[in-house]
Amino acid sequence: MMYFLPAEQLRLYRNFKSIEVNDFHGLIRYYEQNEDGIRALDFDEYLDCTLTYTNALFESADYGKHLVMSDHLLELVIMQNIDHWCGEDLYHRLLFKKSASLYHLQEFAKSERILREIIKIYPQDHLAALYLNKALLFQKPRWLFRARAATVAFALIAVVVIALEILAVPKFYPELLQPMQVGHNLLIGLSLASLSVGEASHALRCWLKTRQWVRQARNRKVENDR
Repeated sequence: MMYFLPAEQLRLYRNFKSIEVNDFHGLIRYYEQNEDGIRALDFDEYLDCTLTYTNALFESADYGKHLVMSDHLLELVIMQNIDHWCGEDLYHRLLFKKSASLYHLQEFAKSERILREIIKIYPQDHLAALYLNKALLFQKPRWLFRARAATVAFALIAVVVIALEILAVPKFYPELLQPMQVGHNLLIGLSLASLSVGEASHALRCWLKTRQWVRQARNRKVENDR
């Protein structure tokens, strides 16, 4: 590691802190250009800069880098036994934002696992429960794809029946016109039913799973607090 004089360390830290907190790209650029010097700072200053940098990565949607830094900070927090930072539960914050990055990267199963752990530790976290429900919703079960396939199949058959009604039935089989109209209406209804029932069932199952997990976590918390 390069050696930095205390005056240089102070200048690095002061310049970093002078950047606007909402200038995420500026924070990222400065940190990455001066990473060796920031690593040489005292622990509290290094942690302060690295937390700000990691949050800037998240806010600028650089979720891949954010995951790497989240793992580093989580390891640091655990090793140094840091409970709170600036009045905030640091472990909770880091873990939740890691799950959010995984969610934005569409790694829904990994996000779900972390969110379940968050709820297990913090059962009152309504935002984690909301994200858990959303992560479950994006994980489509096989039966839902079959329901969607049935929707398409019913719709295609209905199109064929309607085409026959227009092109062939009135001329060659006029007596079948009314039954075929009933048939195509039924097919359209089945198509819409397959879609709506399938999606609604999936949404209900996800909601019930989330609610059950939160309830179990709260019950365990109550038992442990006794």
